[in-house]
Amino acid sequence: MPKNQVDFSDEIIIDADGGDEGSLRRDILQNDNSAKPAALSSKTSEPSYSNSNSGDISLSEVDSELEEVESIAPAKIHYPTTNNYFEPVHDKRATENWKKAVDVWKTTSAIKKNTTLGDKFDLHQGKKLYHTKRKLLKLKNYHDNARSMKDIGKFISRPIVLFKIKHSQWEDIVEEMVIKLSIEKPELNLPIKRAMKSVISNDADYVIPESVQGIMQSPHGPITDQSFIVVIGNTNSVTKNQVVMCVLEHPFNFGQGAEEIRFICLIFSPKKTKHTKSGIQVARTYATLLSDDRLRLNLLNTKSPEEFAHEFEMECHRKHKEHEKRERAVTMQSIKQENPKKHRWVPGKEIFRDIKRRGKHYFSDYFEDIRDCTSVQKIVSTTLFLFFSLLLPSIAFGVLDANFTEGKIDAKNVIVSQALAGLLWAIFSGQHLVVIRTTIPVVIYTKIIYMISKNWAADGSFFYTFYAMTGLSNGAFLVVYGFTGVSKVMAYCSRSTEEIVGLFISIAFIVDSVKYILKEFDLYYTPCFTINETLASDVKRAEEVVSAYSCDPTKPILSLLLVLVTVYIGVLIFNFKYSPYLTADKRTMVADYALVVAVAAGTVLGSYVFRFIDLGKFYVDEKRGLFEVVKFDDPSAGAVVAAIGLGFLMSILFFMEGNISASIVNNPSNKLTKGPSYHYDMVVTGLINAVLSVFCLPFVHGSLPHSPLHVRALADIEEHIDHGNITEKIVYVRETRLTTLISHILIGASILLIPYPMNMIPIPVLYGLFIFLAVTSLGDFQLWERLVLIFTEQSLYPPIHYVRKVPQKIIHCFTFLQIVQLIVLCLISFAGSAYLKMFFPFAIIVLMPIRQRILPALISERHLHWLDGEH
Repeated sequence: MPKNQVDFSDEIIIDADGGDEGSLRRDILQNDNSAKPAALSSKTSEPSYSNSNSGDISLSEVDSELEEVESIAPAKIHYPTTNNYFEPVHDKRATENWKKAVDVWKTTSAIKKNTTLGDKFDLHQGKKLYHTKRKLLKLKNYHDNARSMKDIGKFISRPIVLFKIKHSQWEDIVEEMVIKLSIEKPELNLPIKRAMKSVISNDADYVIPESVQGIMQSPHGPITDQSFIVVIGNTNSVTKNQVVMCVLEHPFNFGQGAEEIRFICLIFSPKKTKHTKSGIQVARTYATLLSDDRLRLNLLNTKSPEEFAHEFEMECHRKHKEHEKRERAVTMQSIKQENPKKHRWVPGKEIFRDIKRRGKHYFSDYFEDIRDCTSVQKIVSTTLFLFFSLLLPSIAFGVLDANFTEGKIDAKNVIVSQALAGLLWAIFSGQHLVVIRTTIPVVIYTKIIYMISKNWAADGSFFYTFYAMTGLSNGAFLVVYGFTGVSKVMAYCSRSTEEIVGLFISIAFIVDSVKYILKEFDLYYTPCFTINETLASDVKRAEEVVSAYSCDPTKPILSLLLVLVTVYIGVLIFNFKYSPYLTADKRTMVADYALVVAVAAGTVLGSYVFRFIDLGKFYVDEKRGLFEVVKFDDPSAGAVVAAIGLGFLMSILFFMEGNISASIVNNPSNKLTKGPSYHYDMVVTGLINAVLSVFCLPFVHGSLPHSPLHVRALADIEEHIDHGNITEKIVYVRETRLTTLISHILIGASILLIPYPMNMIPIPVLYGLFIFLAVTSLGDFQLWERLVLIFTEQSLYPPIHYVRKVPQKIIHCFTFLQIVQLIVLCLISFAGSAYLKMFFPFAIIVLMPIRQRILPALISERHLHWLDGEH
């Protein structure tokens, strides 16, 4: 080694500037195999340093900056030791490279010393922080707050509203709203850029400085109303509060908690103003109005600022009335507490309350919900839905009744019964959204009545008399239930019981359809194997065997095909509302006609494409009149007692299923506003069945799944993202009697189309309709949802409230207990003995004490609250 040079790897190096900014240490170059700063050396476990601004920083974050230095740093560099300053004596380029290496080394030393790196080497380029502060605000009380009414009055007198805005950037939306304000109010001389800066962060245009949104408490926890946002801009560009409203064409995503904004309210407020006039107080005023689901729905249908302002005004009036109503209720409650009275039981008292509650809405049930095109379209589609979903099952049940009663009751009688009962229900009932119809249990009871009637007349001639007596006793029991207020017992009927019964009805629909298909294969497909085996062993008996058996495999195969086609097309169109095609309103309109299109497609396929294959037609006794009064031929005492016993059992069935249907319809989540009518409707059901009994027409009662499907068909539904899970929320239901009334008028008119062309509808299509109704109703049952979770990977569970609140083992345990109860119902209902099926209503009643007494002993009340406490 030359005399004036030293080996850098063995030298103690001090700071080149003589200061303490950074110290070059001996450990920079550890040995001859690694002649570069320690921060650049390759190690199996890289060090992590702490920075005061960013927390832990791994050196891998700066690798890209150091790649070039690693390539140019020499393996060994020699320096003269002169006055503690080190300058390379050779090659100018090597000197520059080393200085660059030293600069990078100093940077890494700064990381070690927790010093700020500055702009020269920003490890967090592109990252920013913003401060969020949340505060709970109370809704404005318009009745007592004069300032709020004044603010609304100013907007109503001169509304500034933008409609169908299609921008996808917040800055573009704000710019258009500010320009609209400056055009509508030129006297403001509003500086557009300055106004925009008050509602757009200087650092990031996706951060809104100050805003107000709605929030509600639910079993899922606090849920943010993602439909609207009120943005506040405090600026000196205005001297008074200025409000601009905007209705977006499509939902706009503002980030977490605001993914589906349709309404934007922009408020520009002066920075210095009176507290009651501040931007936050004005924002409370408008946020209170926009938090109403019904108002937002109406605003979406407005076309001009004047219509928009009119809806605001109507909402204010409605809130005034609600406030006055609440005040009267509070006053009456306080009077009752000051002057308590002994409650005496009075027969019929609950009925008169129901009539008082529903009577004031009677005329509005006909005319209130036909004021806009959307409502008319909903009424038309729902009417057609009820028409087909009631008419076609009536035909199918008529086929079963004709088989069980040897033609005493046929499809024509069932249709007449449905039409007459539906018209009476539409006119006289309280809760008309409940759908009454003949059901499978009623068909089973009809079979039992016919079998028992043969004990007095083997030829079945006593059937009509016995049937009428059973129906009259059933109606009498239902009237007694209504007058005595027995329906109060339904307070003990929880969601668990309702869902078990509802899911059982869906299973019953599917089981009947499967039985029909199996019967078709047994009649026309299985005999083909018998014929082939016989012909192979004894050719002489060919003619005898062929005439004895019906071998036509095309019939069962085509029947199966029509059932599957009807179900597939119906479900496909029903789910079209979840597709990305067309607009949301048009998708919903198409989905509303799913049942109609499915039946039409199945009919065309069965009666036209395969018209040469006879699938069979339903039986109709054209000799019997539509309304023939039953003749009571001196029945024996034993027959009367038997009829009363059967009538009592049937009344329990009608009572339970009718009240469960009404309970699901009146569910608070459906947001019905006119109140329930349990007791009065029970009396109406009893009287209707008494009338049907006189003419020996099939009995009816409130039913599933038609009742909740009827409500859903009349509802406006919004989709929301709740904790990453898409949920549906009913915003408004049109509580109109027109759908029930018109659909049953059409059903009555369809009697004129019997037998032709009504019998062109293939019977397999009717059973396909059963499966369609069952499948489309499954999504409404939490029991089905939890049943699917058993076969779902745990990491893929949706963030539903009970998943977050209840242990997985408890969820599956509760589901298992419900399934056991469901299996018991199925065993009783689908048992071979008709007499065992008579006690099916008692099995439904037993579900309530099981839920109230047995389940709390197995599962804690806290967990039951989350699993069974909300619809």
